[in-house]
Amino acid sequence: MFGRLIRSFSRGPLICLIFGCVLLGTLIKEGDFPQLLLPAKDYDYVLENGLKNGQHVKGEISYCLGSFAAKETYTQYENSRTAGKTTGYYYMIPVGEGGMAAIYIRDADVDAMERLSEETYAYLSGGEEPKTKVHFEGVSVKMERNLKGLEGAFRDDLKELEYTDSEIEEMLKNYTAGECLVLQGPAAMSTFYVMVAVSIVLILLGILLVVRNFRKGC
Repeated sequence: MFGRLIRSFSRGPLICLIFGCVLLGTLIKEGDFPQLLLPAKDYDYVLENGLKNGQHVKGEISYCLGSFAAKETYTQYENSRTAGKTTGYYYMIPVGEGGMAAIYIRDADVDAMERLSEETYAYLSGGEEPKTKVHFEGVSVKMERNLKGLEGAFRDDLKELEYTDSEIEEMLKNYTAGECLVLQGPAAMSTFYVMVAVSIVLILLGILLVVRNFRKGC
C-alpha cells in the first residue's frame, strides 16, 4: 500500500503541489496572509479604537502627518549592487484618540498623500477638514521585526513632533498595544487574491491527482 501511495506522486501531481505550496509559502512569508482574508476594519474604526498587530485595514485614509522614511530597492551582485530606487514612503497617521502609527504608501499614491498631509496640517491650524482621501488596504505589522531600522526613524519623528519618551511609550501602550506598528499591503489586492486562489487550486488539484492515481493502482 505504501509503495502504491509513493507511485501515486507522479510528475503532474508533484508539479501542482510544489508550485502551489511555494506560492502559498511566499504569500505567508510576506506577512499579509492569512490576515488579508479576514474581515477588514475601516480607517474610521482605527481612528476611534486604535490599531492592533495583524489587523486587516481597508478604507480611505483621511488624515496624515507627513512622511518620515523612504523605501528603496536594489539588485545585489557578487561584489556590487545597483543604485537604490525609491519605491514608496512611510507616513505618520493618527490612530485612536491620541496615538500614532505608520503606513507604507507606494509611488503611485505619494502625490495624493502629500496633499493630504498639507490639508491635515492646515486643518490642525484651524482650517477645513481634509478633502483628499487615499485608498489603502493592508495589514498592520510590528516595525522592528519586519522592517529593521524603521522603528528608530518613527520614534525620532515623534520626538520632532515634540513628544517626550514617556509620552511616546504611553501613547503606544494606549493605542497600539505597546507596539510600533506599520500598515503595509500588496501593490494590488486583485493580484493578491488571484495568487491565493491559484495556490489553493494547484494544491487541491495535486491532491486530487494523487488520489486518482492511488485508486487506479488498486
